[in-house]
Amino acid sequence: MWERIREIVRKELRQTLREPRMRAVLIGPPILQLVIFGFAVNLDVENTAIAWMDRDSTPLSRELRSRFTASRYFRVVEEPASDSEAQEVLDHGRAQAVVRILPGFARDIARGRTAPVQILLDGTNSNTASIVGGQASA
Repeated sequence: MWERIREIVRKELRQTLREPRMRAVLIGPPILQLVIFGFAVNLDVENTAIAWMDRDSTPLSRELRSRFTASRYFRVVEEPASDSEAQEVLDHGRAQAVVRILPGFARDIARGRTAPVQILLDGTNSNTASIVGGQASA
């Protein structure tokens, strides 16, 4: 059975490649797409609108904020005062992420432990959310 299938595939391949127009149709579009998509597709997400909630209010948390705003990836557009305001910012699309610096951030860093920082993402566009989450985590 596999012998028959192999012979049919060989015959069809020979038949297809025999005609010059068919060769152009088979080879041309994939090469054209490869070139166009290679230049057109860009997965960088820059100038992302974020909201900033600083529950620690220490020099270290302010330094973290300045590092976020100094990068080309983020700009702080809102500073919600409560969790409900942060949810409203995400729900209405005014920001794509909310960065929450939790209490004890500077204390934990001073002790050499991992510091609590929460990043809440708008998951409407999952691809953008995963890129923004990765950039924020870095």
